Amino acid sequence: MKYYKDQPDEGDFVVAELTDIDQNSAYADLEKYDDVDGLIHISEVSRSWVQDMRKELDEGEKTVAQVIDTEGDSLTLSLKRVNNKKKRDIMERWKKEQKAEKFIESLADKLEIDKDKVYEQVGFKLQEEFETSFHGFEIAEAEEDLLNEMFDEKTVEKIQEVSREKIDLKQEKLEGKMEITFPQGDGLKRIKKSLNDIDEGVEINYISAPEYSVTAWGRTQELAKKRIDSVVKTVRSKVDDQDGQFEFSRA
Repeated sequence: MKYYKDQPDEGDFVVAELTDIDQNSAYADLEKYDDVDGLIHISEVSRSWVQDMRKELDEGEKTVAQVIDTEGDSLTLSLKRVNNKKKRDIMERWKKEQKAEKFIESLADKLEIDKDKVYEQVGFKLQEEFETSFHGFEIAEAEEDLLNEMFDEKTVEKIQEVSREKIDLKQEKLEGKMEITFPQGDGLKRIKKSLNDIDEGVEINYISAPEYSVTAWGRTQELAKKRIDSVVKTVRSKVDDQDGQFEFSRA
């Protein structure tokens, strides 16, 4: 998987594969970065005393390290500054980013352009904006407005297609209740007008006057929230335009 930066910055967390270990130091290749390696000194292996790094680490092992110095031919890395939660999070993010390689290939096919150009025009921008290109695909529908600022309409459409095809996300659901009243004699007609043209992924059902349930689904919580907020805003505007009263509460 290509990455938009040539090398990490000081303070960054990286996935490192240990390549050469002796008693007092270890070298590691950094995933995502071509031709970049790091050095781990024995003092940065553990918070407890270590006598021989060869007894603590294995060559070929992948682990998470923090970059503590970027000067010199090899970056200086630390293992002891990475807590277990951070290690799990970074490894999970890295594993997902490996899957995004296939997303980029699929997007290149859909856009009918070279994969390297897709990295330059799309993948690197997603990494820079969302930290990983995988997350960019993951929230492609929830953050459609942001993607529209970053890419042209066709590219956004194809990114969303790849997202739907490649990422299996459960449907998240948000619910709420609307109260709509009109004092006028043709209130029913006005209510119907207020509730027409509801967006995809949203359902409104009659409970009992003046209450209506509203349910929004999305492949992420962000998308479900965006949809329910949008329909509430639209219905409220239509009711206000017809001199009615509108209230909404989240379930």
